[in-house]
Amino acid sequence: MRGPMLKFPRFRPRPLALALSPLIMSLGMAAQAQAVALEEVIVTAQKRAEGSQDTPLSITALSEKVLEQRGINSTSSMIGEVLGVGGFEAPGSRGATSLSIRGFGGGSGANLSTDPAVGIYMDGVYIGKMNGSGMDVAELERIEVLRGPQGTLYGRNSTAGAINFISKQPTGEFGFRAKGTLGNYDERGLRLNTDLPAVGEVGEGLGRLSASLGYQTRERDPFYDNTSGGEGFDSIDRQAWRLALKWELTDSLTADYAYDGSRLDETSAMQQVVGFTPVTLDGSSRIETLAQLRSFMPLLVYPGSDPRISERLIPSMDQTLAVYNEIEAQGPGRADSGAAENTPIADNEVSGHALTFTWDAGDMGAFGDVTFKSITAYREMDTYVFGDLDNIDSSLDANGVGAMNDLILLQLGSAYFGSGGQPSPTVDFFWNGVDTIGAYHSKQDTRSEYEQFSQEFNIIGATDRLDYVLGLYYFDDEAIYDRQAVFLAPLGGTGTQQYDYTTESLAVFGQATWVPPVLEERLSVTAGLRYTEEDKAISYDYLNRPFGAPSAGIPAQADLQENFYNLSGSFTAAYQVTDGMNAFLRYATGYRSGGFNGEVFANPFEEETMEQWELGIKSDWWDNRLRVNGSLYTFVYEDLQTSQIKTDSGTATSVIANAGEADRWGGELEILVAPIEDLVLGLNYAYVTGDFEKFPELCGTNVPQTCLSTVESAKRGSSPGNQLTASADYVFARTSFGDIRGYVQANWQEEWYESALWTGSYNGEPYIYDHLVMDERTLVNARLSLENVKAGDGTVTVSLWGKNLTDNDYPTFGINFGALGIITEQYGAPRTYGLDISYEY
Repeated sequence: MRGPMLKFPRFRPRPLALALSPLIMSLGMAAQAQAVALEEVIVTAQKRAEGSQDTPLSITALSEKVLEQRGINSTSSMIGEVLGVGGFEAPGSRGATSLSIRGFGGGSGANLSTDPAVGIYMDGVYIGKMNGSGMDVAELERIEVLRGPQGTLYGRNSTAGAINFISKQPTGEFGFRAKGTLGNYDERGLRLNTDLPAVGEVGEGLGRLSASLGYQTRERDPFYDNTSGGEGFDSIDRQAWRLALKWELTDSLTADYAYDGSRLDETSAMQQVVGFTPVTLDGSSRIETLAQLRSFMPLLVYPGSDPRISERLIPSMDQTLAVYNEIEAQGPGRADSGAAENTPIADNEVSGHALTFTWDAGDMGAFGDVTFKSITAYREMDTYVFGDLDNIDSSLDANGVGAMNDLILLQLGSAYFGSGGQPSPTVDFFWNGVDTIGAYHSKQDTRSEYEQFSQEFNIIGATDRLDYVLGLYYFDDEAIYDRQAVFLAPLGGTGTQQYDYTTESLAVFGQATWVPPVLEERLSVTAGLRYTEEDKAISYDYLNRPFGAPSAGIPAQADLQENFYNLSGSFTAAYQVTDGMNAFLRYATGYRSGGFNGEVFANPFEEETMEQWELGIKSDWWDNRLRVNGSLYTFVYEDLQTSQIKTDSGTATSVIANAGEADRWGGELEILVAPIEDLVLGLNYAYVTGDFEKFPELCGTNVPQTCLSTVESAKRGSSPGNQLTASADYVFARTSFGDIRGYVQANWQEEWYESALWTGSYNGEPYIYDHLVMDERTLVNARLSLENVKAGDGTVTVSLWGKNLTDNDYPTFGINFGALGIITEQYGAPRTYGLDISYEY
C-alpha cells in the first residue's frame, strides 16, 4: 500500500485493543540486539501498516530474524514456540495441523468437515481448512499472531484468534539469497530466493514490473525404525515454491500477483501403543482376559479336533500376548522403533493464486485519505494418507499366524468352546474374515480434495480523528472426501465414507478508530461490526459392509443443507497513560457457524458463539530498553464446538459436537529488556483456566436407558494452563571478519489434556474413559552464528543450531480408541542439531 497507509503523521493513543498479550513480541518484535533500544515490527493486523505496539490487538509479531532463530516455517512449527498457541498434528496425517489459542481449537486437522477456530491467512487470503495448512512456506517476512476473537476484520472461524503469514515481496532490485542445511538423521535442506531487476518505470507506459522467485526443499530420514521391514516412521520430504509479481502502473495504482505451491511426500509420525482399554464394563484387563482364555485352549486340542486351534489360534494368542505384555511393560515413553505392516504415509499437494489491486485515491474530502483494495484468490489441495495408526505388526505368516487384535482371538476362542473344539459355521466365518480382511487394529486409506475461492474488497481511510476500514467478503469452497479405512479387522467390516461438502459465505464489515478532542487526545475508541451469512450443504454416500455381509454392502445416502447468520462486533477503549504506556479495555464477540460431521452419517452440529472481555497494557520504559506488555481476559462460549474421537461404530472417526457452555479466564505477560548493547532478554508467561460449565450427558442405547453426567470429566483440550518462555539473544563480538551471535530459548509448559472427553459403550451401556494426559515438558533450543561475513558483494552467515537439546521425551497427542482396545500416543522430535550456511547478495 502507498500514501497514508504507510505514514505515521502524528502519535495517537495506542488502541492496544485486544491485548498486549503474550509474550508476543518477544523476540519477535525486536530482537535485533544491535542497539540498546528495542525495535518493533510493522504489522498489518488492522488492514493498515502500523507498529505492533500501536496496534489495538493482542498480537505477537515474529520478524524474519526471529523465525530464523526459532526454526519456524509453517503452522505446525509454531506449536509450543509462541506462548498461548497450542495444538497438534493429526495422527497419520502430516501437514494437517490443528491450532488452539487461549484454550480453544478447531478439532482434528484431518477432518475436512471441520472448520478451524484459529483463522489462518496467507498474505491476506483465508485458508479454509486445517488439512494441508501445516505445509512449508517458501520465504516469510513475518508472522502475526492475533489472540482472541477477530470477527470484525477477519470474520469466519476466527473465534480463538488469527495468524497471518506475510511473504516477502519483490524489491525491484537484483538480489539473491541461498541457504543450505545439514543435520543429524541425515537432514538436508536448500532454500533459494531471487529478486529480479524491475522492468519499466512507474507512471510511464505500462509502468514498472518487479518479480521474485523462491524455492525450498527439505529432507530427513525417519526418526524411528520400522522393525517390520518397511520404511521408518516420521520422515521429511517436502518442497515449497513461490512466484511473486508487483506491477506498479502509477504512483497510486499497484497490482500484486502471487502463486505459491508446496508438496509433501513422507512417512507420518509413529502412533505408539502405550496401553489398552478395558474389555468389559467392569474394567477387566484385555491381557488377563486373553491369557485366561489361552490357558484353557489346550483342553480343546485332541484327536479329531479342528487343527487350526493348535496350528493357528494358540500360536497367534501367544504372539499377541507377547506383544501386548511388552507394550504394557514399556508403558508411555518414546520408543526407538515400532512395527507396522502398513507404513503410514502422507502425500499432500497445495497450490494457490492471489491477485491484489491497491489504489491510493488520495484526499477525498470528508472521507480523508482513502485507499481501495481488492484481493481475489483461489486455492486447491489434494491429500492422501494410508497406513497403520498403531505400531503393532499384525501381518500373518505363511501359516496364517500373527499378533492379531485380541477381540478376534476372543471371538474365535469362544466359538471353539461353543463347538467343543470342532469346526463350525461360526468358526469358519471368523477364520474366513481373518484370511480375507486381516486381523489388525487399524489401517487408514483416505483421499481428500479441496478447493476454495474468495473475493475481498476494502476501503481503508484516515482523517484527522478517524481511521476506518469498510469491507465486503465472499467465500465458497468444496471438499470431496473418500475414506476406506478399516479398524478392528475383520470384526469392524469394510466400507467407504464419501461426502461432498460445500460452503458459500458472504459478509460485510466495518471498523473505525476515533480520537475525540478531549483528554489531550490521549483517548481512542475503536468499534466494529460484521454481518455474515453462510450456506452449508453436504451429500453423504456411505457404503457399509459389516463383517460377513455381502460384498454389495448397505448404502446410506443423504443430502442436507442449512443456513447460518451472525452479527458480531467489538469495542475498544484505549487510553495513553504516559508517552510510553497505553491501557485498554476491549469487548469482542466471535462466531463459528454450524455444519455437518462428514465422518458420521447425517450428524449436524449448531453454531458456536463467544463473548470476551480483555484488560491490558502495552508499555515501553527506560528509553525503550524495557518493554512490558500484559493482559487479563475472560470469555464465555455458548454451544462450544468440541472435537472427540468416536469408536462405537467399529471405526475411529473425528466428531464435532456442541458441548454447552465454557467460562474461562487467563492472562499473558511479556517482558523484553535490552540491559546492555547487543543483548536482549525475554521472559514470557501465559495462563488459562476453566473447563466446562455445561456438557451433554452420555447415554447408552439399552432400555431402560442409562445416562452419565460428563461435566466433571470433560476437560479443556490441547491447552496447558501455564506456559513460560525465557530467551537470550546476544552478540558476543563484532569483528572485522564478522559478528558472533548466540541465541538460546527454553519453553516450558505444564501437562495438558489431549481431548475434551473419551467415551464409549459396552453392550449398550455408556462408559467414560480416563484422559490421556500429555506430559509436562521443557524444550531448550539454541543457535550460534557467525554473521555478516563479507563474500564479494554479498554476506555469508554460518550457524550451528540445536533443538530439544536435553532430548526431552514428550507426547504431542494421543488417542483412546475405546472399544477398539488400544491407546496410542505420538511423540515430539528427539534432539536434533545441524549446520546452516546462508549467502545473501
